[in-house]
Amino acid sequence: APRAFTQPLCPQPLIKMACMSATASVARVAPVAGRAPASRRAASVRSAAVGRTGTQAAVGEAATDLNAVTVADTKQTFVDSYPFPIPSIWSVALQELLVTQHFVRYSTKYSYSKLSSLGFVSVYDQLFEGFPSDDEKAKIFECFVTALAEDPVKVRADAEELAAFAQVAGGVDAIVANPMFASMKELNEAKKFAYSRYDAIGFFRVLGLASGTDPAALEKMATSSGLQLKKVNGDLGLYKALLSKLAASKELMKEILEREQRKQKERDAAKAAKAAAKAAEASA
Repeated sequence: APRAFTQPLCPQPLIKMACMSATASVARVAPVAGRAPASRRAASVRSAAVGRTGTQAAVGEAATDLNAVTVADTKQTFVDSYPFPIPSIWSVALQELLVTQHFVRYSTKYSYSKLSSLGFVSVYDQLFEGFPSDDEKAKIFECFVTALAEDPVKVRADAEELAAFAQVAGGVDAIVANPMFASMKELNEAKKFAYSRYDAIGFFRVLGLASGTDPAALEKMATSSGLQLKKVNGDLGLYKALLSKLAASKELMKEILEREQRKQKERDAAKAAKAAAKAAEASA
């Protein structure tokens, strides 16, 4: 399938999905003189991340070279791997997600988690619902995750594994018994956990799949993970509001495209009628 899409008509970006927050100290983001080129630094970090894939637990090890990659490096890595135009309704949100996730990824307290992976995959799949090509949607996902020095296959697989676990868990007690939550709490208590909104979204998805979306169940999960319920609730509220805005934006985009298609048909019909009239005059 071709990778070049026609940019849809949209007067202004209608959504703003800064779906991540970094609450821990982060790595330096300004370029440093004398460092290796961005592509080489990014490749080095990605190789290290992929090399750990086979041995990472539910909560992985923190990054080791915290100043290796800047925001500009991450964005350039993504652009280099996917240098094709993306319609604005998706590209605006995607760029913001990439930048904000960079700060979490290179936090001094960062650690990989299946919960965050489930949260990200949920956001990505909802964001790209209705994208023109499933193949390109998968390719963009791969390039996005790789640009952040993670393994896209592992991220997707871990999200699916956790979702499957939640569906058969049978309740919040069985969910919080998963060692993943104890590991998160241990890291939190040691102040070695970089919380992101993907964690909150992961909570929401796990509870939804387990049919346990009542406030008490969410509080029990937050407590078991050592997270502040108030912060989790706040991020979930933002997430739901952003989904509503995204849905409204897509509906507006659909209306705009349908209107343009109608106008184009009218123009084509008028042009054909004019040509037919001229042909009739010529034959008279």
